[in-house]
Amino acid sequence: MRRGIRAALFLAAALATGAHAAGKSHAVTIEGMKFVPEQLQVAAGDTITWTNRDIVPHTVTSTVSKVESGDLQSGKSWKFTAKTKGEMPYVCRLHPGMKGVVVIK
Repeated sequence: MRRGIRAALFLAAALATGAHAAGKSHAVTIEGMKFVPEQLQVAAGDTITWTNRDIVPHTVTSTVSKVESGDLQSGKSWKFTAKTKGEMPYVCRLHPGMKGVVVIK
């Protein structure tokens, strides 16, 4: 009985503070020397996972949003949770011709 009361109090506190379920998950694949998809629309709170499927390392680098994945070796992934609404353009720091943008709504 006590555990049920604690759970109900926790739920009531979460609702009162505006807490909500975790955001959605999105995937971007790095392959063929490009980001797929190159443009992605997400909501604030959503998580994006970039996975490198190329044989060379790549990065996810946005100087506008101060985002840096570090070097992602082949087969490695990196996650980012979108927080601030707006556009987040990014490039591969190692291959600047590779470009993408995340639009956060």
